[in-house]
Amino acid sequence: MITISAKDYNHFSQDAYDSLIAFLQIHRVRCSCGHAGCLKIHSYYVRGVLLPDGSLPLRILRVICSVCGHTHAILPASLVPYDRIPLADQHRIILAYDDGSDPFAVCEDNLQIDENNVKSVIRRYVRFWLQRLLSEELSLTSLAELIRGCFAHYSMQFMQIRRTTNRLFADTT
Repeated sequence: MITISAKDYNHFSQDAYDSLIAFLQIHRVRCSCGHAGCLKIHSYYVRGVLLPDGSLPLRILRVICSVCGHTHAILPASLVPYDRIPLADQHRIILAYDDGSDPFAVCEDNLQIDENNVKSVIRRYVRFWLQRLLSEELSLTSLAELIRGCFAHYSMQFMQIRRTTNRLFADTT
């Protein structure tokens, strides 16, 4: 999996994703085997993202490495691998949980997210991420810095649970 750094963590659309991919210099992206310039378009798959307007079917690009043969999904940093809840909403839930305010308030802004989703996000945060953030002194305040810190220390997107190899590619120009 390869995560592409993007400035806007709240905007989702197929056009925005396609634009991110169009500006991606794929020859500069490194595969998990360490080689660059070896990734080629392999296929696409559709995944749903829970947005206030409904579930958005997002067509995600998969690339294949001509050196090692591994395939990688190209995800924007605004998505958490294997999760339908956008990272910005998960971040809001966790901030509210940490400061003692109402983490269920996100349900009012995004009707696709229910109380069980919120409880699941909190449970995953407490079980998997809370101690990791504390041990590396990573702050929840800046989402961009949190993402960079999680990749630097754990090679994972914040709130990613599955231990799938994930690389952050921050230079899209």
